[in-house]
Amino acid sequence: MPEMSPLPAGQGTSIDVYIRSMGRYYIGIAIVMTLLIGATYLTVKIALDRHAVQQEISSLTSQKFIRFQQLTQQTRALMNASADPRLPEHIVQPMLLDIQRAINDIRHLMTRLRTMRGQLDSNLLENISRQNPASEALYMDLDRRLEDFLSRAERIVTASHEERQRRYTFWGPIDFAISADSLLMRQFNSIIEHANDRSEVSIANAVSISTALLLMLAVLFILASVLLFYPLLMKLRNEHNRKMEFEKKLTHLAQTDPLTRLKNRSYFNNALGRLLHRYQKNGTGFSMLLVDLDNFKSINDGFGHQAGDATLLHVANAFQSVFDDNDIIARIGGDEFAILLPGIDDELRLNDLADRAIKALSMDFHYENNTLRTSASAGGAIVPIHATEDAGLVRVADLALYAAKSGSQHAYIFDEETLAYRLEQNELAVALVSAANRGEFIVHYQPKVDLASGEHLGFEALVRWDHPLLGLLAPGAFLPLMDDPRQIVAMSQAVIHGVCHDLRTWKNMAFSPGPVAINMPETLLINESGFDMLASAMRLYGLEWHDLTIEVTEDVFINRHAEKMRAAMMRFREHGVLVSLDDFGTGFASLLHLRNFPCDELKIDRSFVADIGLDKRSEQIIHAIIDLSRNLGKRCVAEGIETQAQREFLQEAGCSIGQGYFFARPMSSRDVKESWFRQPRAAAK
Repeated sequence: MPEMSPLPAGQGTSIDVYIRSMGRYYIGIAIVMTLLIGATYLTVKIALDRHAVQQEISSLTSQKFIRFQQLTQQTRALMNASADPRLPEHIVQPMLLDIQRAINDIRHLMTRLRTMRGQLDSNLLENISRQNPASEALYMDLDRRLEDFLSRAERIVTASHEERQRRYTFWGPIDFAISADSLLMRQFNSIIEHANDRSEVSIANAVSISTALLLMLAVLFILASVLLFYPLLMKLRNEHNRKMEFEKKLTHLAQTDPLTRLKNRSYFNNALGRLLHRYQKNGTGFSMLLVDLDNFKSINDGFGHQAGDATLLHVANAFQSVFDDNDIIARIGGDEFAILLPGIDDELRLNDLADRAIKALSMDFHYENNTLRTSASAGGAIVPIHATEDAGLVRVADLALYAAKSGSQHAYIFDEETLAYRLEQNELAVALVSAANRGEFIVHYQPKVDLASGEHLGFEALVRWDHPLLGLLAPGAFLPLMDDPRQIVAMSQAVIHGVCHDLRTWKNMAFSPGPVAINMPETLLINESGFDMLASAMRLYGLEWHDLTIEVTEDVFINRHAEKMRAAMMRFREHGVLVSLDDFGTGFASLLHLRNFPCDELKIDRSFVADIGLDKRSEQIIHAIIDLSRNLGKRCVAEGIETQAQREFLQEAGCSIGQGYFFARPMSSRDVKESWFRQPRAAAK
């Protein structure tokens, strides 16, 4: 095999080409080594086969020799017995049978020996080292003499008893053969010794050939290692080192934010996992800070994205000046940062570091000809005080950040009160899933009255959650927790059936409650499910369409399903249901939207009513809404009336209908039956 040497770079000597070249040599070596291994195996097998045949021949020869000795003794015994004329025939007969059996056995052994010698002659090693002709002649002479002896013994067996007694001199040839058994004995011994010698020779030949083959195999392996595998391994090691260096650079790039050169979210997540593993192993605590810039969007929008990049670099430099080298600073979002602080498990130290970081990044910095300033909020959490797993730690730190952004503190470390509030919200959210199935949603009613006379005109249905432990909860306590549309549908269905049931009860008692307004969510208005649900309940309780009013919020104008909701409102109005636009003036409605939207009533939001006498702008908006509703031919309802001054202002401004604590708080159906219907009532308008 020619000596292999690394090919020079730039001449098609890439690692792939090199490996293919080595592969061809490897295939050739593998074939040769396989052939050598196969040859060794065949040699050992042939030697073992030859040894087995020789052992069998030796065993059969020994058996034949033993049987020959037995036959000799039996023949002598028969000759002696035949010389005694007094010996009866029945004693001689078994002796004859034994002699005949011995003759048959010897001939059978002779046949098997000839077969085994034939197998031995066909063995490859036997052909390589044939036995000498004298050994062959010895076998043939022994078989000839033995066959002659067996023929004479057979003649004795076939002779009659009288014949053996009368002709004792007939035994002369037998005596001669018996007396010559010493020659046969010597021949037997020579053959047995020769068989053992041949067996040892066959083993020695096999050992020699196998040793030579194994030496060739070892030499080939050494040559392959020196000339092929070692250069290949060196080439692979060099390529591996270059690959590892390249992967190290890629890993650094993949785990580094390209703008700030801080770590990115991927690295942060891995580092957080390592610190948690260390805590679980030896109990070493650490802290985490989440930092969010307060005015980053205004800098981006006012000065451009390059100014935003400069702000992020300023923040990165500020962090690096506050935190140690072993602290992990990462940019995890556009203007969001996270810091892991190994070994910091004290709230005072964490709070001090957070304040220092906020102060450092809040310092003025220059960008082009402008002096910029940013601010931030930070939330912190500690392992194991606040959490012991990654999701929980991030969650509580995020809660602390939210508390910092919504409060007066720029840095806030998570505390138990925040945790308790969050747990309470989680428990409420879990209980809320099956609240409708447990019948916990009930309806309270707030009257609508004529502002001039105070007469009753109708009700607005307001949902309440009758929590088994916390008691009656207002919508603000649980509606923000409903993130599943199925929960909203289940709650709305409970409200609709509750209202229809109460209306039927009041009508049966000869009460005239007027139309009851029900707030319909978007989920029920973007398809026919809302109409079908309401129609089914009305059929069930035997009500008329004009017994109900549908309330929707002003954001239906900008909803992506606005057209579907408009179609749903048209369908309700076609059946005689009044449509009320709730919270008017707080959204993004335009006159064009209002002109095209099918509604019968505008409701002035309570936020404007509350500012009556306090804010002239709110009073002007109220005047505008009342004038708008009058010009469009729609009723105007003011909600949230709590004082006589508010009532008088609205009445003077032209609003005719109102609701609020000044007239009555929301009440249960039982309270309505017991007290409200005792007061004066007017017909629904």
